[in-house]
Amino acid sequence: MFTKSSLVFSLCASYASAAFIPPSRLDVPVLLGAGGRPILGVGMVRVGTVQHFNFTLTTSLGYSSVANKGSSDFTDTATYDISLSPNAKSLNGSPAMALGGGNFSGSLMKENCSLSTNQGTPWAYTNQTIVLMDNQTQGSPFENGVSGLLGLGTLKKPTTAAGFPATFDDGIYGQYYIRNPEATNFTFGMALKPSPVIPGNGSSLTIPPGAKSLADSNVGTIHWLQPDTSAYQQDKMQWTTVQSGISSGYLTGNEQPDLTVKLDGWSAKIGSNNVANGDGILVNIDPYYSGIYMPGSQARLIHDAIPGSNQVSKSTISGQTVSWEVPCNTNVQFTVAINGQQFTVDQSLIIVNQGDGTCISLIEGFTDSAVTQYIFGQNWLSQLYVIFNIPKDGDAALAFAPRSVSSTKSRDIGAIVGGTVGGVAGVVGLGLLAFYFIRRRQDNSFFKRAAELEEEHKVASTVQPYTFGAPSPDVRPVSYAVSGYTTPPVSPNVPLLNQDPGQLPPSYEEASESGVSSPTRTYPREKAGYRQDTMMTTNGTPSAPVSPNNQTSFAGPSQ
Repeated sequence: MFTKSSLVFSLCASYASAAFIPPSRLDVPVLLGAGGRPILGVGMVRVGTVQHFNFTLTTSLGYSSVANKGSSDFTDTATYDISLSPNAKSLNGSPAMALGGGNFSGSLMKENCSLSTNQGTPWAYTNQTIVLMDNQTQGSPFENGVSGLLGLGTLKKPTTAAGFPATFDDGIYGQYYIRNPEATNFTFGMALKPSPVIPGNGSSLTIPPGAKSLADSNVGTIHWLQPDTSAYQQDKMQWTTVQSGISSGYLTGNEQPDLTVKLDGWSAKIGSNNVANGDGILVNIDPYYSGIYMPGSQARLIHDAIPGSNQVSKSTISGQTVSWEVPCNTNVQFTVAINGQQFTVDQSLIIVNQGDGTCISLIEGFTDSAVTQYIFGQNWLSQLYVIFNIPKDGDAALAFAPRSVSSTKSRDIGAIVGGTVGGVAGVVGLGLLAFYFIRRRQDNSFFKRAAELEEEHKVASTVQPYTFGAPSPDVRPVSYAVSGYTTPPVSPNVPLLNQDPGQLPPSYEEASESGVSSPTRTYPREKAGYRQDTMMTTNGTPSAPVSPNNQTSFAGPSQ
């Protein structure tokens, strides 16, 4: 008979064993917007009609944002209509944010969202604090069909948004941990392709007039909740911890990006010219940007080493950077050192033909000499596999690894050639084998018959003794049948997310509605049960797991 304490223990143990369910990997498609930005499909609904949008993404901010219906600043993109989601929660506060060369602002609300996946079922992420944007300046991303911004920053550093001090719980990761309290890490991997379009604003670098829209072109995949271990070389992976507490050196109007890492330095080889910076550099890894951005003096070092280079006022961060036109036959290798390991991109990702006989470098320099940060964008990221790990507690970390070398084509060719050669050899072998057995049987038959003839000859020439009463022996020759043988048979003008996930769970943080920051979260202690640890290897020996705090454990459903 169970006592009360044993029953409680049994129920707790049962809950713990059921709670630890590692999430399955979801593949989130990344497409190319008409303006050259990477875009994802996002649905928004609390109770009412699901509204579908194309969102670009950034790791620099933790807030997500959407263009508000009725604002005159958004004329060529779908806008969010709050009346279609009558239970959306309005919050106090009017945040204003800067991203790149633009600014945007608006009111705050709580809304449930969903993210398009290749698996066909959207991934729901509920109770998000969203900036309902009412206005933007030139240089903001909300144009050319881009309706919103998916903020992949951590929000662990509270913002100074007017009237609303956002915290970790207001973003994707904090809400995930609230829904899945046993989870300890939120991890995803990026496998991106280079952008064939240079995004820009105003008189800066844009899609050439008359060029076809590249919307809906696939530019990669985000492996959500679990990295794809087959996509990168695990023995060459390098981890680096996110930096915090840096108060200067960033673009005008911008605060420190949430996911800034310190790397060893860079070098560039242009023909016989070599330039380098071996000091540590602070880098923001963000696919929102297309190129490589450096302090002005550093970018000038590289282009001074390129014969025929010419500084121009064109920029992919309008009003913040300058670029250089270079000869189209320029050969350049740009290498970044991470924990002593070298990662290199060449001119195929750095030099872009403008379609008028001139080429431009995607290594840009900041015009403000006070800016000391670096930004590595989509084209640099396209040569690597990058893993983002945001733990419940402790510092976030990023990992970099070379992509896996696909040998599918080689394997296919090898299979065709091998199959053909093997088939021919098989036919020949069968023929030889058949010939061997035929000949062997014929030879055996010949020698056997010869022995019989000899025996018959002996019998014929030998006098048989006569035995009375015994029958005479039958000395007639035995007849033989000769066996026969045969020859062996020789497969953005519309939002990307069009699935209706239905009504999402109406979970709210009521404290946020009054403009007060979310209360301090408390989590239950980890319970005994299933735990998944993912070990990485470096140079063939076990090293740190995916998580820099030595564990990659997930719990709860894949939500």
